[in-house]
Amino acid sequence: MMAKLLRNALLSAICFCILLTAQASLHGDDSRSDSNSKRDAKDQKSTQQAKSRTLNIENENLAQELAREHLPQLTSVLKQLKTDQRRQYERAVWDLARSAKKLHFAQKRDEQLFKVELELLKAETAANLLAARLTVRDNPNDRSTLRDAVARLRTAKQTKMRYEIDMYQKRLERDQALLAAAEQSLSDFEENTKNTVIDSYQAMLRKAGRKPETSTPKKKRQKTVTTSSER
Repeated sequence: MMAKLLRNALLSAICFCILLTAQASLHGDDSRSDSNSKRDAKDQKSTQQAKSRTLNIENENLAQELAREHLPQLTSVLKQLKTDQRRQYERAVWDLARSAKKLHFAQKRDEQLFKVELELLKAETAANLLAARLTVRDNPNDRSTLRDAVARLRTAKQTKMRYEIDMYQKRLERDQALLAAAEQSLSDFEENTKNTVIDSYQAMLRKAGRKPETSTPKKKRQKTVTTSSER
């Protein structure tokens, strides 16, 4: 009985850590705002309450594929959760599926980003699993391993930050080049003597099929009125 209670407690702790890992990996997505995150959380809750069979299968396949290819330590955990704690299993599947989708989009965008995100996910999962074990039973070996896992997680976070800085730097250089080109275009336009209002006006007349004016219209000569004193 005690062993079963410990196992269930460990499964619950691990499931909670899976949730934390998924939320942490999704929190750093530069394409999302706070309002989007709140909406996603609301959508997740409502979807969990009323998911179709097709969506369950899709998420389950994504979660199992992610665990099988990149997080093998979760494979047995998912099996136990599916048997003993169905609700916790569905929650873990949902969060792992979201992480899998994020990795998929990262891979389509940039292979380097995919590697950075995958290493971060692995490091977070490893650290959280060890923390989950320690919540159930304190163990000196787990403490030592957790210290190494935390160091790995810190390195993974630093790598992602460096990647983001590099991306921002490249984006800044690209924007500066575009700005310089736009400023040069403006300078060329202003210095071009053919870009006067009159030349543009004549060009518009020709475009409209009208004969351009050869000269500017002359002002009507004002009639001088002489007074008796000027005679």
